[in-house]
Amino acid sequence: MTYVASPSYDRNDASRASNLRQCLETARRHLNETSHNSETEKIERLVASAIEAGWEEDEVRQALSGGEEQGNKTPKQERPVPTMGVVPSSSF
Repeated sequence: MTYVASPSYDRNDASRASNLRQCLETARRHLNETSHNSETEKIERLVASAIEAGWEEDEVRQALSGGEEQGNKTPKQERPVPTMGVVPSSSF
């Protein structure tokens, strides 16, 4: 399980959203460095860890989607991986 810090603010406090984003960014950075899982799997691990830490699922998913519409649960596209020395199959 990935560590996500517990909320520092009450659900009705305006600072809670930025606190959540900060906690998720730190956890995601660590997860990206240590995990070779797909982006979808990483998101689900972040959501599960955040819920266990005391965050609510709807606010976590909204923060992970970049604050877009709550129903949009499509993961962001993964960064391209450097492929130094790899030759495309079309060049054979």
